[in-house]
Amino acid sequence: MLQGVGTVVGALAVIGAAIIGSRTFDNWKRQKLAERHIEQAERILTATYKVRRGLSYVRNPAMWGHETDAAEEQLKANGEWEKTFPESERKSLATRQAYYNRLNSTRDDQRALEECQPMARAFFGEELEKAIEKLNHQFWSVKVYVDANHKDKTGADAAFRRKIESTIWEGWPSPAENEVDQFIAAQVKLIESFCLPVLRMENVKAAIPTATVAARSRSVAARLPSAGSKPVLP
Repeated sequence: MLQGVGTVVGALAVIGAAIIGSRTFDNWKRQKLAERHIEQAERILTATYKVRRGLSYVRNPAMWGHETDAAEEQLKANGEWEKTFPESERKSLATRQAYYNRLNSTRDDQRALEECQPMARAFFGEELEKAIEKLNHQFWSVKVYVDANHKDKTGADAAFRRKIESTIWEGWPSPAENEVDQFIAAQVKLIESFCLPVLRMENVKAAIPTATVAARSRSVAARLPSAGSKPVLP
């Protein structure tokens, strides 16, 4: 009789241990998944803010003398300068090269955001992946209209001229009227709508120990650029 009771108790103990173990494993899985969500959200948002800052730098209407001087030296080095006439055409060529230099300086940031796309789709879905792609695509759009600006000698088509200027110049004729400014802001806002709630622990706090939350929050605060930061021109 006692042996039978012992067997039952032993079996119940095994079942209880299995249940507890299963719950522990499920909690561990949820915690790890939540931590990965936080890591990816931080990575995506950091890359997004860097790209936004890079686009602001590339599209700054102020083209400084040292930028065009450096572009001129490059054109002389590759033989383009001597083959180009008249002087106004040389200036236009130097301006285009200066824009190219700005674009080239943002390549690492472009690549970092592009590399976020697979995990953005895996963790947050296609909508976030597309928003990242559209934001990064603005660098290509700027290059297209930089080339158009170089070729448009007369500015006879007012609508096309305005499109060129609003694409390559941030805030022109005003931030509210600039379609590219508005498009960039919309993509950043959409990306933030996916990532900020995760970073603020609004959806995942219950799955993560308090110590992990605090450590991750400190990391985010230290590493994310300010949402309103502006580029510092060389």
